[in-house]
Amino acid sequence: MNSDDIELRVKGQDGYAVSRDGGEVIALDLTLTDELRRRGFLRDVIRQVQDLRKNSGFDVADRIVLHVTGIDDLAGGFATLASEVLAVEVITGPGWVREPRSSSTTTVTRGPGSRRINATS
Repeated sequence: MNSDDIELRVKGQDGYAVSRDGGEVIALDLTLTDELRRRGFLRDVIRQVQDLRKNSGFDVADRIVLHVTGIDDLAGGFATLASEVLAVEVITGPGWVREPRSSSTTTVTRGPGSRRINATS
């Protein structure tokens, strides 16, 4: 008996995605934890802020002050958010701390209700 006489079949369990290539098998756990959901929401906020920057005509190197409401549950990721979108400050809650030179606003819908994101330079 040799390797040509053996056929390997892989069947995934519920909650896993399984793929096979030759003799290698990979299984991915598809369970979405609360932490993975938060990280996904944070990535989506980063994408929306980047779109807002682009559509508002900000230069790619412009530093901004980011004012957000309704995403306090993502506060643990605000340092990552600031780094990714070149924000010198992330302000939460209603109202402005200072008068912006230029400003753009977008509304983000995530789950029940909506969130607002303002970017100023």
